[in-house]
Amino acid sequence: MTIGQIQLLVAVVYFAIVLGVAIWGAFHTGTEEDFLAAGRTIGPWVGGAVLAATQISAGTFVGTLGRHYLTGVSWIWIWFGVWAGWMVSAIFVAPKLRRFGALTVADYVGTRFASEGARTLAAALIIVTYTIYLTAQFQAIGEIASAIFGIAPLVAMSALLASTGFYTVLGGVRSSSYIDFVQTLIMVMALLLAVPVVISHAGGIAALGEYVGSIEPRVTGWWFTWKELVAFAMAFGLSIAAAPYEMTRYYSMRDVATVRYAIGISLVAQALIGSTVMILGIGMRGLFPYLSSPDQASSILASTVMSPLLGSLFLIAMVSAIMSTVNSILLVTGGAFAHDLYKRLVNPHASERRLIWINRVAIVVLGVIPFWFASRKLADVQTIVV
Repeated sequence: MTIGQIQLLVAVVYFAIVLGVAIWGAFHTGTEEDFLAAGRTIGPWVGGAVLAATQISAGTFVGTLGRHYLTGVSWIWIWFGVWAGWMVSAIFVAPKLRRFGALTVADYVGTRFASEGARTLAAALIIVTYTIYLTAQFQAIGEIASAIFGIAPLVAMSALLASTGFYTVLGGVRSSSYIDFVQTLIMVMALLLAVPVVISHAGGIAALGEYVGSIEPRVTGWWFTWKELVAFAMAFGLSIAAAPYEMTRYYSMRDVATVRYAIGISLVAQALIGSTVMILGIGMRGLFPYLSSPDQASSILASTVMSPLLGSLFLIAMVSAIMSTVNSILLVTGGAFAHDLYKRLVNPHASERRLIWINRVAIVVLGVIPFWFASRKLADVQTIVV
């Protein structure tokens, strides 16, 4: 088989699984609670995979791997800030949100402060902020696909919107949770399989460390000061503890104990992902020490270093990372519009069936808007995110 045929086969199998789970989820979605919280039936293993998949995005596979390529070992300390944020969430945030039993973050804000104004403001901020963030995600997939496959960015962005929007609209949180479980397995497996390949090409751990240290001693030592690392870690940790697209996932889990177990499982998955990404970034520095951009490391790893089959799996893992993040954001913004704005301000007596369809329409519209902005490339990805 040619490389193109292998890539096509892997992609077909992957999307067939996604389609099957989406259709299954649609048949188990009868109420708004089913659509936005999976009927509160998600267990710890699926829940843990969901939290990991939601956090891990293209930024991890491209940006973090590239950061390790450039700065080496010391960037790994950022993960401890991320994990500290998860611990804060497990101890203080998650139990309160799950006991409250809301469907959206704005739902909690409005009831907690007994203010419809606060609810409306929270929903509006979530929609605006995440519309901007989604613009960056669409633009990123366009640039990645263009660099690796030579595909027009608009085609790649259209494929992302169509595929992710399809399974999100069909089954809501239930479908997305089980698809996230599959995507997390793919991401972890792809990274674990890539590590021995890169180490073998580099001549072993000892040879790799010696070589990259001779190129740039800070790669195997300290690139950042401890103050810089603490600042980075705090920024990432606080963002995790307060991210609406992570927080809303707690509502779908069975109870508080399930949420805490899920966070623990998520931390294990993130530890595997974080450590393997570090090794791959440093390994690529040893194999290709003078790339024009650190962000090229992951695409060259998949297309040049790995076999066609493993490279295809790695590319699917990158796509999975983007899809899981986009999916979670679409659910949050769609829920903010349908549950917190439409139901509260327009039609308080809307039927469950109507609310599900309003959620679906909102997801489509709030997916098309950032797609439109991304197609015009009004700024670079990093500027949009910041």
